[in-house]
Order: sequence, then structure tokens, then C-alpha cells
Amino acid sequence: MIISENYDIILSMSENGFWKVCEALDCERRILLIRFLIDVEATEFLSVSELAEKFGMGESGMSVHLKKLANAGLVSSKRADRRVYYRAFPTTTEAGRVIAALRSFFVRRPGDARVRSLLSYIHALSHLRRHLIVRCLFTTPNLSLKELSIKTDMPIPTADRLWGDLNKAGIVDLNGTVVSPEMNPEKAFFELTVE
Repeated sequence: MIISENYDIILSMSENGFWKVCEALDCERRILLIRFLIDVEATEFLSVSELAEKFGMGESGMSVHLKKLANAGLVSSKRADRRVYYRAFPTTTEAGRVIAALRSFFVRRPGDARVRSLLSYIHALSHLRRHLIVRCLFTTPNLSLKELSIKTDMPIPTADRLWGDLNKAGIVDLNGTVVSPEMNPEKAFFELTVE
């Protein structure tokens, strides 16, 4: 158990769980799967076998990806006979905002480099401790590494490594200031992170 003056913040973040949505999307195959499901008619459910065939993979592997997305609230499912069918229909408010942002993003048909840039941003937010750093720096900018380490109950090397990951993705700068993105869907991810 983490004991600190910021225990309430840490506890609320683990209960909030938006980082889990980012974790579910932190995979190129799942991003492509969400993109495909968004492109499909909104009311159409597709079976695991149909999706596995479309993506050239086994049903068990596809099932794992779909369950991860479903657990994050990004897709909904229904069971008919012995088959499970999925569609891009969010089951939480947070997931709804993510799907809406991704829908508008994919409508513009972004290139591979732009999709990779989005994946890098999502990856940086796919861990509870990185979320904690972003939220901490958002509320108290310009902290030193030592101050950040104390406020987040992380060893200095851990805070430094995670800060570096966030800096590489363009989420925080070297001065300890959170950088608010201009474009969606990163803007939506950022807003959900700091709420």
C-alpha cells in the first residue's frame, strides 16, 4: 500500500482508470481494429471469426484483443448461440469521448506516420504512474525531479524514467510543464487524463 500525503490522489486515479483505456489502445493491432469497427456501420455486430479472418489472425488472438477493448468500455458485445459479436459502441462516458475523438480522427484518413504519433501518445499515457506524473505536473507545474518524486511517492530513478517517456511523447517539457495538445484525438486523451 502506498502511504503518502497524496494517497487520496493516487487512490482516485486507480479508481478513475482512464489509464486502462489508454492501456487497451496501446497496441497497433487494437488501434487498427477500433478503426475498422468505427468504419463499419454503427449498428452492425461482427463475430470474432469474421474479425479474425479480416485481420489474418487466429480467433483466440482476436478474442484477446476484443476482450481488452471491451473491458476498457470501447466496444460492446452480444452473445448469440455460441458466438460473440462486437461493435465499436462505448459502454462508459470516458470511452464514448475516446471513440468520438477516434471517429473524427479516422474520418480524415490519417497516414501511417500520424497513426504512429498517436500510438506514441497513447503509450505514454498507458500506465498509472505516468498518469500520476501528468496530473501532478498539471496541478503543480515546474516541479523539480526531487519534488515530483516526493509528491508521487516514486523513487527518483522511476520518476525520471517516466518523465522521460512523457517528454519523448511531447506531453511534458523538460521544465516540468504539461503541454496541452492542439489536435484531436490527443486533446481528448489529455483532457480525460487531467480531469
